Amino acid sequence: MYLSEKKPKVIILCGGKGGRLQPLTEFIPKTLLPLNKKPVLQHIIEFYKKQNFNQFVLCTGYRSYDIEQFIKKSPLHVEIEISNSGEDASILQRLFDVSDYIEQRAIVTYGDTFIDIDISKMLIAHARSSADITITTTNIQNPFGIIGTTNGGLVTSFEEKPIFKYYIGHMVLEKIALNGVSDSLLKLPDGIGLIQLFNELIRKKKLYTYQHDGLQLTFNTMEEHQKAQDIFVKFYTDFGKTV
Repeated sequence: MYLSEKKPKVIILCGGKGGRLQPLTEFIPKTLLPLNKKPVLQHIIEFYKKQNFNQFVLCTGYRSYDIEQFIKKSPLHVEIEISNSGEDASILQRLFDVSDYIEQRAIVTYGDTFIDIDISKMLIAHARSSADITITTTNIQNPFGIIGTTNGGLVTSFEEKPIFKYYIGHMVLEKIALNGVSDSLLKLPDGIGLIQLFNELIRKKKLYTYQHDGLQLTFNTMEEHQKAQDIFVKFYTDFGKTV
């Protein structure tokens, strides 16, 4: 595997309904909700553009027309293609539907997630591995003491506030990872098919991780959206002080 000089396309998953964010998402798709006065989708595209990524594929579904109209009216000056798999398509189905857009590999990110990641470094790490997919992870500390026991109640382990890694909705995807994905896998409920694909790659030793310790914002509720807004404003305020 090698790292091509040509920048891969960036696939942004924008098809979700954002049900837990209603009434905010009743008339606007989740990825167009504003952070610091601009839609999160615009922030994502501009962030990648600054790193010289200029080709994007938006996987739409819910209120796709609104996203398409936003793209037409926004002076983003990048190449954007739309793939509308419908409102009820799973994440894996949406990725499978854009496989023809991918030459060798692609960056995949969720349309409600903003991370300040150095994409070039991640691509280098991915290319040095034998991965079909490299998922971006960060650390989370469990606030409780975790106990292991036998069925009879004997304590076999006790770990105070352990640190785990979790997936943050961002990956480098080789096109080959989508080859041979079955119809039954594509039809599984949202998220489950992708997890099964990950587990299949784990068995083949083709799934790697890339650790990200910087900013990571996502939101699924109104409270989380407000918290993301506050963090995002502070991030750009502090960033502006250092440049």
